[in-house]
Amino acid sequence: MASSPRPRADAEREARAAALFPWRSQTPAEYAAAHGTAMIGYTYDAYTYADTELEAWLRELGQLLRAERCP
Repeated sequence: MASSPRPRADAEREARAAALFPWRSQTPAEYAAAHGTAMIGYTYDAYTYADTELEAWLRELGQLLRAERCP
């Protein structure tokens, strides 16, 4: 399996992501709709995470945020 070009999130960043984002209770689309306009400089999707479900949620959110800015 090829390694990801994205660096591994350190433990602090992973803990922040898990605590700050409602990834277990909201979809990325719901979160983007509610908060997307205020989210400039989103970088959580630039890393890999030990929790693959959290990583997938953060990556989808990043895709949605970029799509809103570059339709």
